[in-house]
Amino acid sequence: MAREVPPTLVQNQGDGKMRQIVVISGKGGTGKTTVTAALARLVENKVLVDADVDASNLEILTYPRTVKTETYREGQTAVIDPQKCISCDLCRQHCRFDAIVVDDAGKYSVDEHACEGCKVCQLVCPAGAVSMVEVEAGVVKQSETPFGMLYHGELSAGRDNSGKMVTYLRELGADYAQKNDLDWVLIDGAPGIGCQVIASVTGVDGAIVVSEPTLSAIHDLKRVVELALHFRLKVGVVINKVDINPSLSREIRRWAESQNLPVLAEIPLDKRIIRAMVEKKSPIEIGDESLTDLYRRIWTDFVNHYFPK
Repeated sequence: MAREVPPTLVQNQGDGKMRQIVVISGKGGTGKTTVTAALARLVENKVLVDADVDASNLEILTYPRTVKTETYREGQTAVIDPQKCISCDLCRQHCRFDAIVVDDAGKYSVDEHACEGCKVCQLVCPAGAVSMVEVEAGVVKQSETPFGMLYHGELSAGRDNSGKMVTYLRELGADYAQKNDLDWVLIDGAPGIGCQVIASVTGVDGAIVVSEPTLSAIHDLKRVVELALHFRLKVGVVINKVDINPSLSREIRRWAESQNLPVLAEIPLDKRIIRAMVEKKSPIEIGDESLTDLYRRIWTDFVNHYFPK
């Protein structure tokens, strides 16, 4: 189906309208999606966006029922018409990406995973045998959950324009929030500081950064916070699995305080949370009020610190 492209993302400027908050981590496995899933159950009047299209997993904890699916097309690849091809070999000679394949029978074709869509083969072909077609790069879904609408997607194997797909998902989420007068777009970002994460943080209002007391996580925490501050985001820090290394947990807190960043919560390594994950549940569904309050304070402290009424 043809997709309707929503308006450009709008960054809230403190006028009481919709705001976009992203949960990121820098390092995979810190518990970022666990925190997002907990917030999904606690935050009202919001829409959810899973901005990790390489390994989308927020859907595992939110019980989605897909109501709309569309093919996501991005970029172009060359196609050779065998009826017009005269086997002059000019396309193969000029291709700098080794995307032109010749089989044992002398038939020319294009490896769509190697093709960069530069159109040189189309330019040099004297027979007009080369055409450009849009590439099916993945699937975008709109799903109903008990906690609000969820926009999520899956990038096809071999496709690398994940940032553009994330941007499109965010546009869909922001458009839905605006049309339905929602207060928040809650985004579950991808790990790392690459293309997907940059697309996740660009133009949002704030970032909740989830880390853990390990050396690699601290290193990646500093990198992703630097990225978030570069885009002038309001940043808060969550220390997950705080008790696995108390010394490094204190180091994270000291560093956050030195950067004037609020530490929103220190979450213990609780076997009940692990069991909830195995059962595809969020920590809120454990039913422990003290644990629920811990996750609730992440949101309330972040909002009260940066967006006081």
